[in-house]
Amino acid sequence: MRGCVVCGVGASQCCGGCGNVSYCGVKHQKSHWADHKAACSPFKIEQSAQFGKNLIAGRNLSAGDLIIDEEVAVLGPTVDEGSPGVCLGCYFPTHGYKCSTCQAPLCGPTCETQSDHAQECEVLAKYDVCQKKMKDLESLISPLRFLLLKSGDTARFKKCMQLSANIEERKQQADFQITTRKAAEFCDLFPDLTTEEEITKILCIIDTNTYQVLSSGSAHSLSGLYPRVALLNHNCVPNSRLIFRADYSLQVRASVDIKKGSSVFISYTPPFFSLLARMNILQRGKQFLCSCDRCSDPTELGTFLSSIRCLKCLEGFYQPREETWNCTSCDNVLTFEEFSTLDAKLLSVQTRLDKENIEEMKEVLAKYSGKLHPNHALLTETKQHLAAALGCVDGYRYDQMNKEDLELKIKISYELLDICSILEPGISRSRGITLLDLTETKARLIQIEAKDEIKVLEELVLVEKQLKEAQHILQYEDENALEGNVAKQARIQLGQLRGHIVGLQGF
Repeated sequence: MRGCVVCGVGASQCCGGCGNVSYCGVKHQKSHWADHKAACSPFKIEQSAQFGKNLIAGRNLSAGDLIIDEEVAVLGPTVDEGSPGVCLGCYFPTHGYKCSTCQAPLCGPTCETQSDHAQECEVLAKYDVCQKKMKDLESLISPLRFLLLKSGDTARFKKCMQLSANIEERKQQADFQITTRKAAEFCDLFPDLTTEEEITKILCIIDTNTYQVLSSGSAHSLSGLYPRVALLNHNCVPNSRLIFRADYSLQVRASVDIKKGSSVFISYTPPFFSLLARMNILQRGKQFLCSCDRCSDPTELGTFLSSIRCLKCLEGFYQPREETWNCTSCDNVLTFEEFSTLDAKLLSVQTRLDKENIEEMKEVLAKYSGKLHPNHALLTETKQHLAAALGCVDGYRYDQMNKEDLELKIKISYELLDICSILEPGISRSRGITLLDLTETKARLIQIEAKDEIKVLEELVLVEKQLKEAQHILQYEDENALEGNVAKQARIQLGQLRGHIVGLQGF
């Protein structure tokens, strides 16, 4: 339970206009209105024929403005094959300990009563589920916790049940049989608790609307359901960003200025995936095809992220035209199926990259640079992982890197920033992290190159400007969250750099 924004005690209600702040009662809500009024109603829920129920800006929003701050409604572990068992209370690895009441895997006695596990313990014990479901017990937890809201938090349960399930569209997909089989198994394990129809809908809502969340400390993959955030629609060029916090709440902030009445978008797909890869994710997972400006433009807004070099003339690049992919320089044409095969092979390489193997990533860039557009998804994402690895992995830590690798990291960082400015404009997390890495690398290169102190000072002042931008972007991250460590790094590095600059200015 969140604390009252005025006095800090447990809050029983939240602002009816935005839901982003909580209060212990009407008295403190009224007293806080003068301070809260300007920040209230950042969004409105709209029903449209094109997007269904979605969020639009309730007022003019500036980059960085808070749009949504929402507690998680349903949180549970995901099934991760090959990983050690996870505690159903705190999500840390288990070491053989079992709950004394229901026999569920836990890390110790504390998590029996003082954790997320308490909500389902009695039900698991009643139906002896942990003895019947020895494998993949984690797959039951999120739908069970969702279902238990029906008796524990009726209002929240109703909000969650109103989210998109896309059941009719899912029935046309082959893997819907897996969903129906899971629903039947759930009803067998928990007789009289629900119906197959209800649990099927719950499973579909979870599959359609949850976000991947990293557990605090252990970094285990969880799924989190946020009813208001789930109303955000998709665009391959988002105008807002998600910020996961240590308490598993989720913030949405504007990454660019958004005019009143405009839709608020996030992206459901990775930014550096090709057109066909993104389409496949959306069609299979969300049951729709995107028609945003990026997807409608054969050049993907001038980034050419899906462009493969022509197999015939070796000069032009294939671009989509209705149901074919045509070379921009000659008459060569590939059918949709032919291009899809090429694209799938490249995606396979992209998704199987060893993100800590610098030599492998360098080899991928060397092998495919002549076959793809310089900005192709495979090359761009490889550069992103390579830039992150240089300076961090053994053999390539900053004190082990030579000048050539420092310059390589700087070069590809600038290339990433150019693409981010188009595909993730504004104060995106990707831009902030790229700037953070870039400035540290530039500062180190400046120090090892032979220059007089005046020249060093001039160049470090320019680095400081970029680092200030990185810190400005990343300041919204929660430093206590696993993903928010970059905010702490930016703050500390900026302080250290400023101290160094002041020292040089004293001479």
